[in-house]
Amino acid sequence: MSTPAAAQLEITRDHPQDIQDRPVFLWVDGEKWEGVLRYGKTFARELPPGRHTVKVHNTLFGYTTEFDSVAGETVRFRCENGLTGGGMLMVLMMGVAYLRVRLVRVP
Repeated sequence: MSTPAAAQLEITRDHPQDIQDRPVFLWVDGEKWEGVLRYGKTFARELPPGRHTVKVHNTLFGYTTEFDSVAGETVRFRCENGLTGGGMLMVLMMGVAYLRVRLVRVP
């Protein structure tokens, strides 16, 4: 049940070019969320209105972003966990690649 003075945060991992392999871990305002954000899943939680920080990490690389929320607002992000620039070339030459993780705010 939603608190009237709260905002909602939703983070979805469903980008079509996501590598769909590595686990992604989430922290909101320095607090680790339980569980792993796997491909096709959405994590959601209430937040008090104000300034917040979200960090994602795929055990290789991390990404942090800040955002403001207001009461009653739903803030949505898409988590993208995929190849870096030149990643496919690395896979072809070395059999491994760096996987970049990032968050993109969805309007």
